[in-house]
Amino acid sequence: MGIIIAPFLIGAIAILVFAMTNTIKLFRSEMIGWNEVGIGVLIAVVLLGAIAISYIMQGKIWGLSPYFRIPIGTIFIPFALYLVFKSIGVPSLTYGSTLLLVSIAVSGILGVVFNYFLFDLLAYFNVEKFY
Repeated sequence: MGIIIAPFLIGAIAILVFAMTNTIKLFRSEMIGWNEVGIGVLIAVVLLGAIAISYIMQGKIWGLSPYFRIPIGTIFIPFALYLVFKSIGVPSLTYGSTLLLVSIAVSGILGVVFNYFLFDLLAYFNVEKFY
């Protein structure tokens, strides 16, 4: 199973490193401020909350599902949107791409913590775990 999970995690880590380094560069150059970081945190929390709600609505969780669903939902899809928004070049979409980049950086940090507590949270809502 590691052969299947490894590309997802390696790709997510590569995107995460890219997002974190660019976010730090933008923050140091004062192109983004605390407002953008706050909005990025909010986007990350909403995405992780949507993932948790999807599991609660399903009523069951496969043991390895978070290793697929969290990177795809919080890193790969926002990164694809980041690339599309950045390439279009409209100022409002460029600002949105910056917010997505910050969200990806925050999602990487929160995703590790979220994954650690996810099964406890889902056990509280009586979500069945199976392998």
